[in-house]
Amino acid sequence: MVNIIEQISSNPVYLAIAVILGLIMVYGIVKRIIKLVILIGIVLVLYVVYLNYTGQEVPVTTEELKKSVTENMEKVKETAREVMDEKVKAAKDELLEELEEKSKTLKENLNP
Repeated sequence: MVNIIEQISSNPVYLAIAVILGLIMVYGIVKRIIKLVILIGIVLVLYVVYLNYTGQEVPVTTEELKKSVTENMEKVKETAREVMDEKVKAAKDELLEELEEKSKTLKENLNP
């Protein structure tokens, strides 16, 4: 490792290539961070628009925002859990019906 660093620092061409690669990496990281900040900003704006549209109180402080988001996430989790339970029950019922039909068909074929 020390050998590589010595070789890069002693040769100006390698040093220029290393600096360019470093700048490209820093640019890529900064670009991703900026995209993430913009995405979070858009999500927050959409959340405030949603709260305003549904007539709920728009949080003013960050603590109120955290509390509001947490409460709404709990509501979403509960609704998702209920929907999944309903879907699982419907799938079980459908599977049982199909099994009953198959068993009737099998019994008819075995007992002519």
